[in-house]
Amino acid sequence: MPKYQAVSISLRACAMAMLLSAAAVVSLCAQHVLAGTAPVCEPGKGYVAIDASEQLSEDFLKRIKAIGIGSVIRYYDWSNETLPGKTLTIRELTLIAKLDMSLAVVFQHQNDCLCTFMTKGRGTRDAKRALELARSFAQPAGSAIYFGVDGVDAQFLSLLRATGIPGGEAEARKFVQRYVRPYFEEVTQAMQSSGYKIGVYGSGLVCSQLMDARLVAYCWLANATSWPGYADFEATKRWVLKQHLPTRRANCFGVEVDLNSGNAAAVDFGQWRPKSF
Repeated sequence: MPKYQAVSISLRACAMAMLLSAAAVVSLCAQHVLAGTAPVCEPGKGYVAIDASEQLSEDFLKRIKAIGIGSVIRYYDWSNETLPGKTLTIRELTLIAKLDMSLAVVFQHQNDCLCTFMTKGRGTRDAKRALELARSFAQPAGSAIYFGVDGVDAQFLSLLRATGIPGGEAEARKFVQRYVRPYFEEVTQAMQSSGYKIGVYGSGLVCSQLMDARLVAYCWLANATSWPGYADFEATKRWVLKQHLPTRRANCFGVEVDLNSGNAAAVDFGQWRPKSF
């Protein structure tokens, strides 16, 4: 594989980033460019799943099911969670089983920061932790574990702009090839005999690059339409889930969630029906 020009660019960017204030670096790593009106949890909208980063109650799940949403997406994470309560629990899994709903899972631990993908071996460690959790929840073979790439390609472009280095989607593509692809190559290697499929949550650019490389079976297209490659990839219909803006708590039974549309041509997005413990 030829060495990408992005290697030198990214190293220059990282070096210059150290000159930025801590607040500026945190801002770049946390950036989500969202626009529009927050949706409402109501029937008749065609949403197939909600994703939530907090633990869910039986009452909330009943209300979600009553408006026609049959799937819940929850997180796998390290024990030192990114957010308290982010990781799926046995209690929630039992409730989802009781209500005859389906479940999908995504692994994320600081997957919104460049450092995650610039750390060699991180994909292997994350995959092993995801497998540990999957087995503890009796997640069946043939279902999927998604891994988040939460806007790091967009953050890389922001970093280039902040440090005065010219950049565009071509540079973001090189960044994905240099750092995100190796992460997923490690994930693939660690999971190759597990029986689980691999999905990615991310931008259109990330999804297209990883699907073209056959490193993932599913794309869950993130809601940030300003991230690289959104419009082009959205038009291809290669995604199985398309995320929408977060709700307000007042508009979704007291919980802030993301609503997700499904692709009519791809009913299976790696979800599974859990068993009660």
